[in-house]
Amino acid sequence: MEKERMRKFKWFWAWDDEKEEKWLEAMSGNGWHLENPGLPCVYHFIKGEPRAYSYRLDFRTGSFKSLQEYLQICRDAGWEMIGRMSSWYYFRKECRGGEKPEFFSDKDSKVQKYRRLLIFLVIFLPIMFNGMLNLSRVKDSGFLSGLRIFYAFILLFFSYAILRLLLRIKKLKKS
Repeated sequence: MEKERMRKFKWFWAWDDEKEEKWLEAMSGNGWHLENPGLPCVYHFIKGEPRAYSYRLDFRTGSFKSLQEYLQICRDAGWEMIGRMSSWYYFRKECRGGEKPEFFSDKDSKVQKYRRLLIFLVIFLPIMFNGMLNLSRVKDSGFLSGLRIFYAFILLFFSYAILRLLLRIKKLKKS
């Protein structure tokens, strides 16, 4: 008998990963366990017995070898990798004895996660800005006007995301 599956669309910002983790934990508590994070904002669930899982998300980039070493450390600590969406890795571990397992041992580890994401965004910001400058040099047309608006929106989004991540890092350092 094939298991029941569900696909759900839900938006989370990168700095709201703890909110996303809590949502995934609530879904598992209702018997819907993450099977695959899939595309951005698209989650694939499989129906099962309700279970208390602790979900954790981590943003990682790096060489294949360093990623393999990182994933092995996570497995050794009992974390099951569910999947990944771009550079976001999704892990879960069953809660035992009423205790919720933690993925990051201290706030500095969380700060490092947000810094990795921040560096990723900062690298792409000049590329996006350069693309917008190049578009401004081309003779105007309806299509290019739409593309310029799109680039402006992306630049604003990247800038907003960078600001929110900086605020998240600052808040973590203060706590």
